[in-house]
Amino acid sequence: MIIAAPSREKTDQSETPGSLESFLGSREESQGTVQTAEQERSSEPYGERKYEEILEARVKEVLSQTEGVGQVDVLIVLKSSGQKIYQKDERSVTSSTREQDSAGGNRDSSQEEQQSTTVILGGGQDEPLLESELLPEISGIVISAQGGDNPSIQAEITEAMEALFGLPAHKIKVLKRKG
Repeated sequence: MIIAAPSREKTDQSETPGSLESFLGSREESQGTVQTAEQERSSEPYGERKYEEILEARVKEVLSQTEGVGQVDVLIVLKSSGQKIYQKDERSVTSSTREQDSAGGNRDSSQEEQQSTTVILGGGQDEPLLESELLPEISGIVISAQGGDNPSIQAEITEAMEALFGLPAHKIKVLKRKG
C-alpha cells in the first residue's frame, strides 16, 4: 500500500523573507501540519481564517508560557483581508496640437493616452509578478486566561498585544477563564 501526501517544496524565487508564504509555511512545518489535497485546491492557499488560526496559535503558545497567565484561549478578529499588489508596466503618451485658422483664431487640443499592463513572469510560468503583499488588518483580540482576574496579568497581556499588533488597548479584552 502506498500513501501519498502533498509536499511543500520551497523555492528561492517564490518566497521572500517576511512574505506571507514564508511566515505561514514556517509555522506549518514547525507544527507538522500536512495539507490535504482538498485544502490545497481552495480558492486562496492562505485564506483569512487560516491566518487568524495561525496568529491565535502563536499568541496562545507565548501567553501559556508566561508566568501567572495559565491556560489561555485566544480569539483574533480581522478587520480587512490581505491584499496582493502586482507589478505594473505603465506607459503614458501625451500629444498636443495648436491650430490657427484664417480669421486669426487659435485652437489648442491635447490628447493623453495611458496604458497599464501587469508584468508576467517569464519562463512559461504565466504568473503575475508580485510587488508586495499586505497582511490582513486586525480588528480586535479577546483573550481568556486563568490569570485574567489579576489586574497586573491583564495589564501585561494587554501591553504585549499592543506591542505585537499595534492595537490600542480598547481593542484588546482580557477575561478570566473558567475552570
